[in-house]
Amino acid sequence: MNLLHLTILALLVLLSNSRCGSEARAIDDVDNSIEAGVEKPAQTMLSKQSSTPRTRFGQDWIKFTKTPPAKIMQNPGTPVEIVCEVMGSQIPTVQWVVGHLPLSEIDSIESNVISESSASAIVKVRSVHVVDHMLSEPRIYTCVGRTGSKTIYASTTVYPQSELKDLLQMREKPFMGPTRPRIVYSERMHLDLVGSNIVLPCKVHARPRAEVFWMNEEGNLIEQNQHFKLLPSGDLLISDIKWEDMGAYKCIARNAMGKDTADAFIYPVQRESDN
Repeated sequence: MNLLHLTILALLVLLSNSRCGSEARAIDDVDNSIEAGVEKPAQTMLSKQSSTPRTRFGQDWIKFTKTPPAKIMQNPGTPVEIVCEVMGSQIPTVQWVVGHLPLSEIDSIESNVISESSASAIVKVRSVHVVDHMLSEPRIYTCVGRTGSKTIYASTTVYPQSELKDLLQMREKPFMGPTRPRIVYSERMHLDLVGSNIVLPCKVHARPRAEVFWMNEEGNLIEQNQHFKLLPSGDLLISDIKWEDMGAYKCIARNAMGKDTADAFIYPVQRESDN
């Protein structure tokens, strides 16, 4: 079976909405508690964009597989979660821009997401932006997806559902008290060549800080070894992926208030020289 056929087969498998089960233990040394991150409007910076395609499968490409709704109503005292999913060549990234910006400025914002680079990868990324304070006025949140020289964006306006007199008295203080974990950045699927090193992200929003661990398709906890490494951020590094690594992996984030899970499907593709 050649590379093209494998790629098509992989996409058919990975784009199906199969729910996967997978558990591996990681001690999360990075503070994923809500206090560790403060929502700030993104600062614009000039970004260097590639003028030539770098992907093994042709031109850079990226598309939305789930766009956030055009508007969301925020109930009093309730956080808001905005979900965005993109799929693309290499390893696309997703970040959020808070407030109104012209598209020309959004294009020039440099990504603040640190990710691995792979010219042979096709990846589906899920990002959740949590508004954990009561808004005093309507606010725009823009999901920005990027890969190589390509950028896409989709915006949501969040409207606070409160009386005007109450809104005027608000100072947008964060909601206090413990919250269950929310996995806010993960990959739904990752296709790459056999022998590649891949990182499955699992970024968490929680109060207090959540413990993060991973399980494999058999439901076994993934332990540290030369092949699997649980990073301090909660991400899972798989070195030198093999055909036998194909399958579902589950990230689990847990604290005293509850837990959240995120499934990722890995599909290794044989290199042409191996056929």
